[in-house]
Amino acid sequence: MNCPIVSWRPLIWLNILCLDAPIVAISWQWLFARVFRVPVPLGAREALFLTAWVIYLVDRLATSISLPANVPKAAREEFCFNHKNVWVGLIAVGALLDAEVIFTGIERETFVLGLFLGVLATAYLVINHALSRLWRAISLKEVIIGFLFAAGTLLALSSQLSLTRSTIALTALLFASLCTLNCVSIAVWERDLDRAQGGYSIATRWPQMKLYARVASFILAAASGVLILFDRRLWPIAVCLGVSAILLAALHFVSIARDERTALADMVLLTPLVLMFSGKIV
Repeated sequence: MNCPIVSWRPLIWLNILCLDAPIVAISWQWLFARVFRVPVPLGAREALFLTAWVIYLVDRLATSISLPANVPKAAREEFCFNHKNVWVGLIAVGALLDAEVIFTGIERETFVLGLFLGVLATAYLVINHALSRLWRAISLKEVIIGFLFAAGTLLALSSQLSLTRSTIALTALLFASLCTLNCVSIAVWERDLDRAQGGYSIATRWPQMKLYARVASFILAAASGVLILFDRRLWPIAVCLGVSAILLAALHFVSIARDERTALADMVLLTPLVLMFSGKIV
């Protein structure tokens, strides 16, 4: 069956194909590497993109398979639900390419750290789809996703950064907080959808999270400015964090369809690309 629901909505196609999150990951990896003067091999960049893509593809497929045909779905879920065979093929191709890059293109230390993080990501997927009722009692799904995403993004840099330095630790924490707020905001916008599907999120547990997410976004934008007080060379990260947080907060106030709002939640995190293409960081 075709999926005409998305045929005329180009804004959401990156989200439909699970490509937005991998692009966000490699753009922030580039930003951190450039600011902290850490060389990142091409293989590590490719592995980050492919690993993130495969994880999101698997998560999307598992979600779509678990949904009955008659329940309301987001456009991304509807598309995957109607194209399961294509999805399985994408996962297979992505996983094979990822395995080839991981075993031939990354360093041993990065491989070991990635293996550990992969176990954590797998544990999350199992809990999210086989033991999802746990989220009803422990509403940390969005926090876990945000911090896992940030950890994966910075993985290739971690062996060359001393996390005992307060500036690096604070910068990484603020980035993880931005990723978490992205997930929380999406949960807020899709609360009614999650309820209709019988799902659980931080927003279904705490309806007041809508207000908290807005306030937290502005707080994060203000906190990002503190980075410059630690080290003026961190201004690119501070600017990207602050602008992304403000744009994320703005999405709570604009009138736009749910699927477009969700897609834009990832696109507003692409602020490092502006610096990348403008050549503002030497």
